[in-house]
Amino acid sequence: ALHDAIGKDSVEIIDLLCNVPGVDFTLKNKRGFNVLHHAALKGNNFATERLLGRTRQLVDVKKDDGFAALHLACLNGHRAVAETLLAQGQAEVDLRNNRKQTPLLLAVSQGHCSVVELVVSMSADVHAEDEDGDTGLHLALMKRATISTEINELEAPTIYGIFMQLASRTVEHLVALAIACYLVQEGCKLNKKNNKGKSPLDLVQDTVMADLLQQYVTPRSVANEPLARSLIVDSESSVQSDSDGSNTSVGEKRAPAPVECAVCSELGEENVLFEPCGHRIACEDCSARMKKCLRCGQFVTKRLTQDGRVIACKSRQPSTERLRYLESKIAEIEEAHCCSICMERRRNVVFLCGHGACEKCSTTLKICHMCRKTITKKINLY
Repeated sequence: ALHDAIGKDSVEIIDLLCNVPGVDFTLKNKRGFNVLHHAALKGNNFATERLLGRTRQLVDVKKDDGFAALHLACLNGHRAVAETLLAQGQAEVDLRNNRKQTPLLLAVSQGHCSVVELVVSMSADVHAEDEDGDTGLHLALMKRATISTEINELEAPTIYGIFMQLASRTVEHLVALAIACYLVQEGCKLNKKNNKGKSPLDLVQDTVMADLLQQYVTPRSVANEPLARSLIVDSESSVQSDSDGSNTSVGEKRAPAPVECAVCSELGEENVLFEPCGHRIACEDCSARMKKCLRCGQFVTKRLTQDGRVIACKSRQPSTERLRYLESKIAEIEEAHCCSICMERRRNVVFLCGHGACEKCSTTLKICHMCRKTITKKINLY
């Protein structure tokens, strides 16, 4: 029943079934999908959130082919579900299926740019190889003729920026090339050979395309310059040079002054570092929902804490989905308190059988409209 409710996106039934005590969430359908697998396959984020709230231990459970829920979400381009699995479910980002494919490799093979950026921001291994020794860069270039998906500027700002830069040049397969350039920028190696002895550059016959890929080998270090610069300043402030050229440590290390979050005005030890702009304006909680830097207006591709931890981007629950959920709750409340005959007035008369109706509808009743028992007494509720 829960599989069917997820497939039909019936929010009310999903909510009711998830709250049933003792329900078995490990049951599989004929294709070997448990309910979390099915929710990830269908892109049902509401069901994913409810299931993780009840049975988070299912998050990394695999099917017979080795596919876990995150594999299915990434393969089918369901970014919201993938984000929920990673953030709420703490799914293993580099989990492999029977063909040694990671969620990143599956997302790249289908050209799902927003999912690619999401898993990379969650520290996915860009050097991961499948059973054929192919990295994500190999796959993007091998399948470039079949990748023609649209790029969402808000969900994949870095790849979209690369795409716009490439659009001004006369090159083919722009989406796949934008993904490939992004992976190179994130550290994927152009000379890494697969099991057939082919490197990504060997898969590119066009010299223009090869030159473009080479150009994105260095921007990764450029993007990290603000971080490196801040580290240099910190180290210089704690070390001073003597007149003879030797370095001596300044007496005691001073405690860092508290910094204010530009959004909530709370004071903390250090704000989160935005990449690629390098600004630090917001705390962890506020930065998780920020898509653009408030200071320079540049899209934020990664959020780093002082200890190097990546902060995942939190997306709000879609308003239509939330509205449907609230409507179902209102319907439940109305059903519990309204007369089940006229559905207009409050139920204020109850019978000995336990059922009831409003005073006006109950006046002419001789038999209970619910259980068909003879009404021997009518009790008014105040």
